[in-house]
Amino acid sequence: MKFSKKLLLFTFPLILVSPVLSQTSSQRILGDFAEGWANQWMERKISQKPTRYQVVQEDTNSVLRAKSEGSASLLWRMLNIHSVKIGKISWRWKVAKSLSKKTEEKTKMGDDYAARLFVVFEPHKVNWNTRAICYVWAASEPVGSSYKDPYAKNVRIIVVESGNKQSDKWITEERNFIADYLKVFRNAPEMVSAVAIMVDTDNTAQKVAAWFDDIILEWGEPNLGSNASDWPGKK
Repeated sequence: MKFSKKLLLFTFPLILVSPVLSQTSSQRILGDFAEGWANQWMERKISQKPTRYQVVQEDTNSVLRAKSEGSASLLWRMLNIHSVKIGKISWRWKVAKSLSKKTEEKTKMGDDYAARLFVVFEPHKVNWNTRAICYVWAASEPVGSSYKDPYAKNVRIIVVESGNKQSDKWITEERNFIADYLKVFRNAPEMVSAVAIMVDTDNTAQKVAAWFDDIILEWGEPNLGSNASDWPGKK
């Protein structure tokens, strides 16, 4: 679908939130696939054909598999975390293969990725200005590159994996999302309102499979004399 899918995505009603969480906390956002886990996640369709998300077994471990065949949808976990001074997010993911290297990822027609993980920030209401960092497994853009999403100016893409060198094996990622936010938006966030995952190929009509597990969010106040850059996992 060629509609502005990111604008639709980030006008989601953020007024539907959980109670305020403690200032110093660690929360497993995804990975405990006990009965009822899906009630904490909302699926958001971005095209007429949604991506298929399913819990599957790998050896003795349960993981979330996403399959996209010219489709797009995301899973969205609402949060309401205020006064975030330091914070990191870690996760494990795997892709069967990356998208074609011919994918023009900085354009609207090429705005697809084998795997994405979003950290969504304020404002805490329905409007067009919700900021987000989108960590992606890119097709050809180099690791470490950062640029605006072609659909939404307040969404910044950060490439953490690219191409097929690491495909078909589990990769553990860890990001200091406060440092990333400061770098791309030039000021500090007021709150974290959601975490989302997405696998989408609706613009390029490609096929891809990705797996997600162990998404852990940590946040709190820095120790005396420390700052956001002292947090483990700074990048």
